[in-house]
Amino acid sequence: MPRHGGIPLLLLLTCGLALAGCAAPAPSPAADEAAGAQEALTSFLGLLAEGRYDQAAAMYAGPLDSLYSFNPELEPQDGAALIGYACGQRLLQCLPVRSISLAEAPAGEDILFKVEFNLEDGSLFVLGPCCGATSTEMPPVSSFEFRVRPDSAGGYSVLDLPPYVP
Repeated sequence: MPRHGGIPLLLLLTCGLALAGCAAPAPSPAADEAAGAQEALTSFLGLLAEGRYDQAAAMYAGPLDSLYSFNPELEPQDGAALIGYACGQRLLQCLPVRSISLAEAPAGEDILFKVEFNLEDGSLFVLGPCCGATSTEMPPVSSFEFRVRPDSAGGYSVLDLPPYVP
């Protein structure tokens, strides 16, 4: 009968259990959903910055009425044309993304992100006071909120447009 025959097996089991406890936890469904939503938002904003309005409009599920007011000659349901006009006239700041960070991801609800944009020279886009307001009355803003809505088929729709500059 071997002496200490069971010790190596016991040692192996103990080490295996200890290592299993150190393994990274599996991502939660909420984390997976937030990652998918961020990928969709990144794609949407990238398409806008590249002028690919047809593809971007297909990802947008927010209201179009304010865009229609910019150019009532366009069809009120033609999201690509309305978005393209607003971006082309620089009413919407369809700029490259500098950063996107998760702000809030309540289970089963819209996912909220904070987004910063770059100007063409690479500097941070900052929306300053408007329409006669002072910076005290209307402080400059460089981080903008975007909501992304998951759907039952595993896709995502963006509910907000880039910042508007009158």
